Amino acid sequence: MQVGLYRLVHRDNNDNTLAEIAEIRSEQFGGVLGTPQADIQRWPSIKKDLSPIIQEDDKLVIAFKPSTALTEHSTAAAAANTVLVPVTIKNKRSGVVYEKDLAVSDFTDRRAYANSQVWTAGVWYDIFSLTLGAQLEMKVGHRIQDVRVDSKIYIQKDSTTS
Repeated sequence: MQVGLYRLVHRDNNDNTLAEIAEIRSEQFGGVLGTPQADIQRWPSIKKDLSPIIQEDDKLVIAFKPSTALTEHSTAAAAANTVLVPVTIKNKRSGVVYEKDLAVSDFTDRRAYANSQVWTAGVWYDIFSLTLGAQLEMKVGHRIQDVRVDSKIYIQKDSTTS
């Protein structure tokens, strides 16, 4: 499990950063290599009311800054990545609102780093990006009905490193 800092970022369609939504240390997620933390109550929460509204053609980006320099030796490690980001999506035309947990497969840009990818300590890398579709707007987080499990977020990047 790569150790460092994860950041959720709201960017416009020109990749200008509009807002930094959250920064969470990998240690807060509590997983181990290949196995995410099973107890959802221990995951960090995202507060929906603090999230900006992400409009159509804007992006939700997950960036990662490693704590130490490392070299990734496995291109197959992407399959071991775990991402669960709670979002509330609204169709502006129909007015329909629904909650969803974004997973790795929902992100349209999943960076495939080459074998022997060098990660420099203290440098931000964009690892996942989602461009919001037409007529949609989105906020990170859910309505809080049960504080033990609602709006919990989980991100874990696994790879074989040295």
